[in-house]
Amino acid sequence: MERVIIQSVTAKSLIRTSSQSSAHVHLNPYQGCYHDCRYCDGKSERYYMHDDFNQRIYVKINAPNLLENYLLKKGFIPYNRDFTSTMLDYFPSLKNGASLKLPPKFIISMFGNVCDVYQPAEEKTQITRKLLQIVHDFGFPTRILTKSTLMLRDIELLKSIHMESFARIAFTITLANEKDQLIFEPNAASTLERFEALRALRKEGIPAGIYFTPVIPFIGDTEENLHSIFSIAKEAGAEFILTGGLTLRPGRNKDEFMHTLAENYSHLEEKYLKLYGNNNRGGQPDPFVAEQFKLIDIIKTGYELSKKYAITFYEPRYIPEGQIQTNLRIATVLARIAFLKERIDHERGNHIQEIRQAAAFIEKMRDDLGEMKDETILSLSIKERALEYVFEMLKDQQSKFLVERNDWNNLFYEK
Repeated sequence: MERVIIQSVTAKSLIRTSSQSSAHVHLNPYQGCYHDCRYCDGKSERYYMHDDFNQRIYVKINAPNLLENYLLKKGFIPYNRDFTSTMLDYFPSLKNGASLKLPPKFIISMFGNVCDVYQPAEEKTQITRKLLQIVHDFGFPTRILTKSTLMLRDIELLKSIHMESFARIAFTITLANEKDQLIFEPNAASTLERFEALRALRKEGIPAGIYFTPVIPFIGDTEENLHSIFSIAKEAGAEFILTGGLTLRPGRNKDEFMHTLAENYSHLEEKYLKLYGNNNRGGQPDPFVAEQFKLIDIIKTGYELSKKYAITFYEPRYIPEGQIQTNLRIATVLARIAFLKERIDHERGNHIQEIRQAAAFIEKMRDDLGEMKDETILSLSIKERALEYVFEMLKDQQSKFLVERNDWNNLFYEK
């Protein structure tokens, strides 16, 4: 292990809320990541990360206090502790009172898509474990994304969280060949180790799946790599799998990747200079060049492979108890329909945007659609094409469109 500096900092804030949904809050106790993946979008300037991103890891040492205070201020109580530091400690008979226990309204997501919450620094600091203990104590659900196997240290705690509410681990896995994987992910657990960890979690009944992303053009999108990862995922019991393309944002993200490419895959350098020569702000490849190179549509290919291997091409949605279940189920269905029509069926037209806008609108609604009269629903800012799916869900509790194409099962995580 190369020398890494672990530096404690006192953070002013920890929780990030989403303007798109009240069903998730996001947090990460680390800034910087020792995994040092060469394609990492987290190195791009948009995240304002420090230059020695992979060698200096900032640890928000007060993260557990910030999370606990956030939950306490919202009225939640750490029921799963012997001592709650509330008046309940003086009135034990009230502790199990259903009327006092607020249902969790959101999932606490520790998605390490920029800085891994189980990177090697966690072995020393145990900040993620302390956060998970608070998640458990307050009875909240959680999601984690990692390239590490260190979460196996916390498997009993994760099991307890899942028994109380819900816990899911997702692994980023993108290259089956060990040589390629070590080049692009020099300090992460090996692909084999990640699959073994996934097996262990699934054996213990903890939901787990794979983010097969980024799929690196000309290296990760070969038939051999695609089928290897899908077949091992199936054998390991992955609950789901998703595929995504490689983005190279102009600046540090792109420069470092191209340097790695020149050193190890010089025969591909010219192709990448053309493919990403558009310097797209979001790092997207030039679609016309991609077509010239006959690159596969990695989203559609992943979807088709998921059908072949019978793995859900979607992270099944868990809806926290304190949310409006009807609304979020309908919003999820609408978003899924829009995705399938646009990315898989390649449909074009305003109707897709109208369905997507309806999904976003319903996701944020505070009134229950299931308790509204038809005329009230018709007066909402929902276009006609989306309304037919809304009324169908309210009437039948399912979507014919999704059922007919075998995309209904596993859309939601049902305990």
